[in-house]
Amino acid sequence: LELLRARAATSDLPAADTVARLKSLLRDRASYSRLAKAALDEPPRVRAMLGALGQELGAEEDALDALRESLNPLSRFDFGKLDALRFAKSWQAK
Repeated sequence: LELLRARAATSDLPAADTVARLKSLLRDRASYSRLAKAALDEPPRVRAMLGALGQELGAEEDALDALRESLNPLSRFDFGKLDALRFAKSWQAK
């Protein structure tokens, strides 16, 4: 979540490599579900980025729905390096 809060600015990797690394870390459904649950207490931008990652990974709909419902549909977020995510725009990236 720290990396998401900072919009991946702390990553030394290029955007595509940062996304690939995050996806490899979150590939396990149980890990993603725990993180998605914890993210509900995070800023909306973090929840949106995690939702975009989860959608790319094929995460469980319950986790994605909870994240999406926690967002104001009129808000747009700066994803930083994570704007390289395939579903960034559908998760309200600028």
